[in-house]
Amino acid sequence: MTNKKEVIFYSGFSMMPPESVELLENNKGRVVINENEKIVDVPDYKILSFWDRIEQIGIWKWKNSYNPKYEILDGYQWQLKLRNRKGEAKHIEGHESYPKNFKDLIKELNILFGTKIEF
Repeated sequence: MTNKKEVIFYSGFSMMPPESVELLENNKGRVVINENEKIVDVPDYKILSFWDRIEQIGIWKWKNSYNPKYEILDGYQWQLKLRNRKGEAKHIEGHESYPKNFKDLIKELNILFGTKIEF
């Protein structure tokens, strides 16, 4: 098994300051909501469960970009960066466009970090 640095990062915003969650070292997470930052504990079992759910949701098969063909000046913009313990990596961004099971991702991020991200 390759021992790469795990990456779990999500950021999204629409006219308000961005909400973001990020896995840090030593099972800590950074949560930024309404410009307030807090550091939370993220138990290893939750991280492992998150990776299992990512597999089930099929995120590794998502496109790298979910952007409209025409220009939108406002709306919800988001980005997701993942790298699991095996070294599989994915960087996805979107603007007012989402994969069909995007809500499942948001639900899993909220469980992992104890947040209430909405989009």
